[in-house]
Amino acid sequence: MEIKVDALVLRTADFGENDKMLTLFSLQRGKLSAAAKGVRKAGAKLRFAAQPFCFAEYVLAEKGERRTVISAAGTDGFYALREDIGKFYAAACVCGVCDALLLDGIVNEALFLYAVTALREMCEGDEAEALIRFFLRALDLSGYRVSLQACADCGAELDGRTFFDLAGGCFTCGSCARGAGVSEATLHTLKKCAGFPFAEEKVSAEGKKRAVKLLYAYFRAQTGGEVRAVAEYIRL
Repeated sequence: MEIKVDALVLRTADFGENDKMLTLFSLQRGKLSAAAKGVRKAGAKLRFAAQPFCFAEYVLAEKGERRTVISAAGTDGFYALREDIGKFYAAACVCGVCDALLLDGIVNEALFLYAVTALREMCEGDEAEALIRFFLRALDLSGYRVSLQACADCGAELDGRTFFDLAGGCFTCGSCARGAGVSEATLHTLKKCAGFPFAEEKVSAEGKKRAVKLLYAYFRAQTGGEVRAVAEYIRL
């Protein structure tokens, strides 16, 4: 039996002498694995289809629980992600989050579209902001929305020094002060990426890294998921 899916490569693992095992996030069938035979050979026809972040239409031979890539037609290779180490690790974070959230065979069209959108945004612009937007969307989709509009305790506008409660996914103002302290740069970066009013002069590179760190801490607290690429990205 053959199946055709539009899929994104989340991760790969060497298998045998010249093969790879692919973990694919497909639009039609959710997360699934497939063997890509001979793709580690120089000049292999399907070598492109076993690269990180490849987005392609895959034709898979399916026999029981085993699948093998028969052919693939590239949709987007996101090549710019492999030319910049920051973009590469940010993209790996997106794939890692998807891998951690998805159960095999469960379709999640919204997360798929968010992931593809994030990778395209990373190719074209600021990878940190694209990663933060993706994190916020993925958390929201999973039922763990981060509340940024007002203090969760008194309803005051969030500005200046604020605090974030990992258990509740909410911010409190300096007067209520519940949770861990958050800098202005981190808060305004999060507001920018969430589409809320923000102060551009308060957004900084350090604030973006801290925002990624905060969202990952919340992601781990709520889901128990581990994404090793996040730590690497933050260290860059």
